[in-house]
Amino acid sequence: MNIRSFRGLLAATVLVAAVAPAASAQMYEPSRFGVKAGAGFPMGDLDDVADMGWHAGLHVNLPIGTGAVAVRVDGDYGRYDGEGLIDNVTLIGGMANLVLNAGSRSGWTPYAFGGVGMYNTKIEAGPLESDDTEFAYNLGVGFDFGMGGASLFVEGRWLSIQTEGDATNTIPVVLGLRF
Repeated sequence: MNIRSFRGLLAATVLVAAVAPAASAQMYEPSRFGVKAGAGFPMGDLDDVADMGWHAGLHVNLPIGTGAVAVRVDGDYGRYDGEGLIDNVTLIGGMANLVLNAGSRSGWTPYAFGGVGMYNTKIEAGPLESDDTEFAYNLGVGFDFGMGGASLFVEGRWLSIQTEGDATNTIPVVLGLRF
């Protein structure tokens, strides 16, 4: 593990360790589990070697206090078909996010989130394969549509994985269900 990976892992650990005790001590809203899937739009250097792909994932949302702020732990999988000599690009990772809910009385709630984590980027080109795990960060926005005990959500985010040279960047846009 190189120094950048270690720093990223350390930053994610500190974020979760700092917020998790407050989340469990002040929880009024229940924790929620979510599933999501959607399209991934490659940006920058990733766009040069891959076409639009797809992303899927799971998360646990841990509200703090009345739920205006939450900690969310995400696990994600993304896959992109390659162009030219590249067969495909696979992204597997996890994030610790801080979520800020704007609050709404109309049944839908806008929210913003951002966080840090680690992602593995695997590139396959015929019999050759490149595999690299690095620090990552993301920033995003979404809308939560309440439906009784569950909610439908849609969100988009900027995901940047700090790979050697230029970062691997993509914009996943997903639809999901939280219950």
